[in-house]
Amino acid sequence: MIVVIDQHNIHLHPRLVDAMFRLRARVFHDRLKWDVQVVDGMERDRFDDENPVYIIYANPDGDRVLGSLRLLPTTGPTLLAETFSDTLPNAAGLCAPTIWECTRFCLDETLMDRENVQGAVMASSTLFAALGDLALKAGIHAFLANFDSTMRRLYRRIGCDVEVLGRTERYGRPIYLGLFPVSETRLAQLKARLRDARPALLPAADHGRDLVA
Repeated sequence: MIVVIDQHNIHLHPRLVDAMFRLRARVFHDRLKWDVQVVDGMERDRFDDENPVYIIYANPDGDRVLGSLRLLPTTGPTLLAETFSDTLPNAAGLCAPTIWECTRFCLDETLMDRENVQGAVMASSTLFAALGDLALKAGIHAFLANFDSTMRRLYRRIGCDVEVLGRTERYGRPIYLGLFPVSETRLAQLKARLRDARPALLPAADHGRDLVA
């Protein structure tokens, strides 16, 4: 199931949110060895205090997080501006109410095993389909995200349209900045691929408010 969480309903999902932060700790700290802060087994940063929107993909019982991502408007503080600004092209006008930042995209470790490529593709596609649904309802036209070569290959595999705007070699490997445009056509194509691979697409939760207000 897909659950969309923001400052208005986060109090209703404490266990799910904690499970998301624990997944982030296992992925970004334990697996990828990022320099992130982990407290009580949960990874959080200051942008989690900026009232972000989370999209969480969980099993039907809601007791296991299979994947998640975090969204913030580019009109406020962003990880891109603070940490990955060297991936921004010169004089790029990428701050707008209709452009949001997507960060902390991660999947359950079992989905990242080489033997379970299809599981990673399905979980990623489901998250991105929910992201597209949310964007169209909220009037969001595009997302910005930083990613490495592994994620770039995954985006290609699921047919996610991305325009690479910049890159940095500061981390010893290429880190890219991508622009992900949103449209009904692209979302329909993504859902069609999901239907071909799985009998039914889990519908995204109705968010119920305008994110760009």
